[in-house]
Amino acid sequence: MEEPFENEEDQLNDQRAENEIKKIKLSLEHGMDFSKSFTNPDMPPEIEGEFLDYIQQWEDQFAQRKMITVYDLAGRPDCMPAGEIADSDIGEALDKLMGALHEKSISVDTICEVEERELYRFITEELFKEETDDIQIPGMMHCFTYEEYHPNHVYDIKRRCEDFVKYVFNKDEDPWEPMCIGKTIQHGGIVISKNEFSGRLKNFRDSFSEFECREFEVISVALNENADEGVARYRMHYTGKIEGTSEEVEFKGECVFSVTRDDEWWYVTAYELPGVGGLTPALSEGGGEVE
Repeated sequence: MEEPFENEEDQLNDQRAENEIKKIKLSLEHGMDFSKSFTNPDMPPEIEGEFLDYIQQWEDQFAQRKMITVYDLAGRPDCMPAGEIADSDIGEALDKLMGALHEKSISVDTICEVEERELYRFITEELFKEETDDIQIPGMMHCFTYEEYHPNHVYDIKRRCEDFVKYVFNKDEDPWEPMCIGKTIQHGGIVISKNEFSGRLKNFRDSFSEFECREFEVISVALNENADEGVARYRMHYTGKIEGTSEEVEFKGECVFSVTRDDEWWYVTAYELPGVGGLTPALSEGGGEVE
């Protein structure tokens, strides 16, 4: 007698077959290449099917190339001008605005601290005028970041200097490709390539079995935005244990980094580190200390 219901394995096989049909449809309609796996082979077929449905909806809407202002996407909320809201009410107004945006699957975040009035002004006077893809899928968020429109250069410079120091003292056998350095860097008074710099650093690292950073604190950041350059100064204190011994060497002093911006990305272009050496950078005329 034929079973009235499929067993669980049969249902899974049916779902797998349906998923393959969805992949073929995506390949034919949108040129997607599933030979480069978009999904985890261990993913349950039901979850994979939902994921493929999401891709299909996104590709269908994106193919139409429709654009919409963020204000229209947000449902054209009624907002008072930022300048007309009292200081005591701006927090509540921002919360209400953020809630309205979230209901329309829009999020606005900040990397650094931004005053409530400025964030409200940014959303209502700038972001609402921006156009974005008119793609509206349940569960999909349209995400915006304040710093994409108003970069915080001091914050970015600090992060790049910190990334540089992490790279210098990285003892991994296969260090990552340093995004904090451009194609060249000044080392010991001469300009060398990134690859040559990495080789010299390896010799320094290999002299020590381990490092311990005890202090790395920013002193100041001087920025010449017109020239796309800056200088950051830090206090640093670290120790290095000499390879093959238990002896520790202590290094303490001021770090100086020269940074340059290229295509909205800051790079360390010269440096001075206690124990490592380098070249004390200078800032062109027109720069000013901002911290």
